[in-house]
Amino acid sequence: MRAPQNVVVGMATFRRPELLAALLPKILEQIEHAASTVGMPTQYRVVVVDNDPAESARDAAESIGDSRIRYAPEPRPGISSARNRLLDETHDADVLVLLDDDETPHTGWLVHMLSTYLEHDADAVSGPVHAVFEGGEDPWVAAGEYYLGQRREGMTTGTVLRRAATNNLLLDMNRVRALELRFDERFGLTGGEDSLFTGQLAAAGGRIVFCAEAVVDDLVPRDRNTRSFNLARRRAQAATHVRVEQNLATSRNDRAANAARWAVIGSGQLVKGSVLAVAGRITGNLRRRAQGESRFASGLGVLGGCVGVVSAPYARTRLSPRR
Repeated sequence: MRAPQNVVVGMATFRRPELLAALLPKILEQIEHAASTVGMPTQYRVVVVDNDPAESARDAAESIGDSRIRYAPEPRPGISSARNRLLDETHDADVLVLLDDDETPHTGWLVHMLSTYLEHDADAVSGPVHAVFEGGEDPWVAAGEYYLGQRREGMTTGTVLRRAATNNLLLDMNRVRALELRFDERFGLTGGEDSLFTGQLAAAGGRIVFCAEAVVDDLVPRDRNTRSFNLARRRAQAATHVRVEQNLATSRNDRAANAARWAVIGSGQLVKGSVLAVAGRITGNLRRRAQGESRFASGLGVLGGCVGVVSAPYARTRLSPRR
């Protein structure tokens, strides 16, 4: 594979100027480290897409005064609109590396992403996300082990993935443009647009690989470090997962078979989750209770997804600034 010449680090943001202001200098450090590393590209840019019509991120992006940072407002609501604006802003890039505005990359993150991309002939590279809890992790959340899956413990670099999230993802933009991939606007308020996007990439023969060394920390604020928030999130993500599966299906028969299969899975999750949750309450076993309640919530989401019921966590009326 030919080494990329033009690399862009991109992020979408919505009313988190303080977090963005703290992140951008760290991204510039990552760029400088990569540019000074033998065998790495030498041309780098940063693109910040602000999904707030009030342009609340403009000062945070422009006050740094670095010409490598480009600020791009995107007033159309929804995470898909913001991510598609990132694609548009990087129309001439070889590589786009995505992360969220509330994340902090570990030392060498960008070099690890680019090295894995080159060494494994990848069309996309995904890295682990480590949750960092504001005020310490809630006992119920810890017992449910919700965030452990994002760490992908035990998975080795080079492992091929079927899908990936955009909160720590490198994309080969030449392949993305050749396949004419875009983030589906129908998923703009529900999420799941990244899973569908990378699923479409893989279905077209794209190679998505994992990089264990390219770690980012994800800040979990107090209002998201709760039982109620995480149960709602489980339901929403399960429903969206089913919706993504249906959109990736290639025929009406496949969609019907998917719906039947997920209906069985969702029903089973309800039953197993109920049993675990009740047993956990009776025995005082918080881990069993939390995982049972989480499984029950996933079952509700799966069944909702089977009939087209999804939530809209990216609707602006439901969002508030993180502090």
